[in-house]
Amino acid sequence: MILKCDLYTIKDNDKKSLIMEKNREISKEYAVVTDSASDITREIAEKYNINVVPIYIHYDGREYKDGVDISSNHIYTLQKKKKALFTSSSPSPHDFVVVYEKLLREYNKIFSIHISSRLSAVIKSARIARGLLKAEKRIKIFDSLSGSMGTGFIVLTAAKAIIKKHSYEKILYYLDFLRKNVRLYGTIDTLKYLRRSGRVPAVASLVSRILKIKPLLGIKNGIVEMIGIAVTRYGSLKEITRRVIRDFKKEKWVIVSIIHTLSLQESKNIMRKIQSSLKCVDIMITECTPVIGAHTGPGLIGIIVSRINQDIVDLFI
Repeated sequence: MILKCDLYTIKDNDKKSLIMEKNREISKEYAVVTDSASDITREIAEKYNINVVPIYIHYDGREYKDGVDISSNHIYTLQKKKKALFTSSSPSPHDFVVVYEKLLREYNKIFSIHISSRLSAVIKSARIARGLLKAEKRIKIFDSLSGSMGTGFIVLTAAKAIIKKHSYEKILYYLDFLRKNVRLYGTIDTLKYLRRSGRVPAVASLVSRILKIKPLLGIKNGIVEMIGIAVTRYGSLKEITRRVIRDFKKEKWVIVSIIHTLSLQESKNIMRKIQSSLKCVDIMITECTPVIGAHTGPGLIGIIVSRINQDIVDLFI
């Protein structure tokens, strides 16, 4: 689910349908592909012609496609009642070949934008698929060095730029600009799920558990790291909000997404505070995709924010 507040909001369903149809009539010059860890919802994917390749979730000998045949609520229920441990795996090269082959019949080039290569093997599979198709000159694989809406904002910017017929070089400039500027400030109730997945050091989880503290998390150079601690849940939410406002209050324009797992009301409270403190061109609340919830458990809240320039502002208004 996404709650969104931007400069212009279209409320009429007929107008939304017309916009989606118009977007589908864009030039067949470029296509956009991403993976489900980018938190691009089905609604946004349809509106902006974004192709989402699902990551796989594994539990109890069964394999599920992220966001397709397993829900976040199902995962959280199993985590609470059965202390379930989920694993995940990237889409296979074949999964990407199927998507790429179809798009290459319709489009000249593809932007394939994905979760950090230091957090997942998704990009490895994408590169193998590109090699099998001998399409190195037609498929640009872009490592976001981020995840969730950190990747999602890059994907969405590319899709918006394609609709407005920006050049290949200009789109690459936008992607690189956002990769350099997007930041994550997050907190979580427990690190045990992330530790089991190998995405944070075991010592960080141990310290968090023994001292009963709430970790503050960020992503640096494509890796999740602890950026601080708080004693209480309230304190951790207050601190990540404070840091975002401190770091971006002087920026002329920002885009923001508050991501969460089963923490909607807290996310709404944070959104109100940020809206009143920063110059938000676009701000939304995003419920994380099931694969992220499988690795974090319930209680994750993250603020993903980036400064943007005039060119990118024009894409979002």
